[in-house]
Amino acid sequence: MANENNLPARILIVDDDPTVAQGLEESLGRYNISILKAADLQTAMYHFNQVRLEVVLVEVEFAPLPGLALVQKWRQHEMQDKRLTSFIMMSGSSRTAAEDGLIRELGDLEIIMKPFTAIQILPVISRAFANRQRTAQFFELKSRLVEPYERRGDLNKAVEQVHKQMANLGPRGLPLLIDLYEKAGQYEQALAVVTGMLEKDNNNIALIGAKGRLLLRLGKVGEAKEYMERADKAAPSNIDRINEMATMYLKLKDPTNSLKKMREFVALNPEHEDVKFEMFSRLYEHGFDEQATSFGRSVSKPMEIVRHYNNKGVMLSKDGNVAAALTEYKRALKFFPKFKENYRIHYNIGLACAQMKTSESLKEAEENLTVCLELEPDFEKAKKALETVQKATSKKVG
Repeated sequence: MANENNLPARILIVDDDPTVAQGLEESLGRYNISILKAADLQTAMYHFNQVRLEVVLVEVEFAPLPGLALVQKWRQHEMQDKRLTSFIMMSGSSRTAAEDGLIRELGDLEIIMKPFTAIQILPVISRAFANRQRTAQFFELKSRLVEPYERRGDLNKAVEQVHKQMANLGPRGLPLLIDLYEKAGQYEQALAVVTGMLEKDNNNIALIGAKGRLLLRLGKVGEAKEYMERADKAAPSNIDRINEMATMYLKLKDPTNSLKKMREFVALNPEHEDVKFEMFSRLYEHGFDEQATSFGRSVSKPMEIVRHYNNKGVMLSKDGNVAAALTEYKRALKFFPKFKENYRIHYNIGLACAQMKTSESLKEAEENLTVCLELEPDFEKAKKALETVQKATSKKVG
C-alpha cells in the first residue's frame, strides 16, 4: 500500500553488495519505506515470490544472473500482481551500450547511477511507483475489455474491442493488438501493424525484434534473420529472442550459431536445470546429433544425462509409447557411452525391446541386458529379465 507521499510501503533491493541496502535503511525508514535485501539469487527469488512488492531495485550487473535477465523473468511471472511490479535499475559508470539497448527495448524501467543517497532515490522510487499504478490501470482495463473474449476463444471480438478502445489504452494499445493477432495466428495482420509502427520509429528495437519474430512465424526465415540479428546486436540478452534465434538458425541449417544462442539461453536460466535438455532435443530433431552430443558433454554431468533420459523414457513407456521411449534411452548412451551408471539405460532398453516381442527386438533386448549385467553384475532384476528374454527367444527359434 502506498503512503501519503505516493511511495511504496516496502521495496526489495537486489544487489550483491549488501552495503547499498544497509546505507538506505535508516533514511528510507523515515518515509515509512521498509527494505528487503537480497545479495544472492536464491534470496532474490524467494522474496519476490513470497512478498507483495510494488517496486524493486535491481543491480544491472547482479551475479550470477544479470539484473535485466531477472526483470524479464519476473515480468513473465505466473501471478499477474507480480507482473505489475515496477523496476529501478541501479547502475555503475561501466554500463554498456548493449545494456542500454536492452533497457530501452524492455521499456518502463527507471535508472539510477551508483552511488546514490536516499534523497536522490526517493523521486525515482516515486516515479516507479506511479508507473506501477498506470500498469495496474491498463491491466484492469484489459481484463474488462479483452480477457472475457480471450477466455471464450473469440479473439476476433477481442481485436475489435482493442480497436474501439485504442484511445483509452494509450501507448500500450498497439502492442496489445499485435499480441492478440499473434495469439489468433493472424501473423500477416500483426506484421502489418508492426511495419506501420516501424515506419514512424525505425530504430525501435522492440519493433525490430517483433518484425523478425513475426517473419519467423510466417516461415520467412531468411528475412527474419536480418531483423533478429539487428535487434540482437542492439540489445543482446533478450531471453525470448535468444530462444527464437536458436531455432531460427537450426531452420537455416546453421548449428554453429544455434549452439551459440543455446549456450546463452542455458546461462540465462540457471534456475531451470532441465532447460539444456530442451536444447539437445531441438538439435536432435533437426538432425544435428553430433552437435547435440558435444553440447551435452560440455554442459552436463554423466549422471544428469542418465537421470533425465531414463526418467523421460520410463514415462513414455508407461504411456505405451515404447518407440519414443527407446529413442530417449538411446540418446542417453551417445553422451557418455562408457559411464558405469548406463546400466540403468541398458536395462530399460532391454525391457522396452522385450515388449515388442519380435525376433529382432528380443535379440536387442538380450544384448542390452547382457551389457547391463556387465556394468552391474549384482542387478537381480536384470538377471531375471535376461532369463525371460532368453526363454522367449528359444520359443521363437523352436
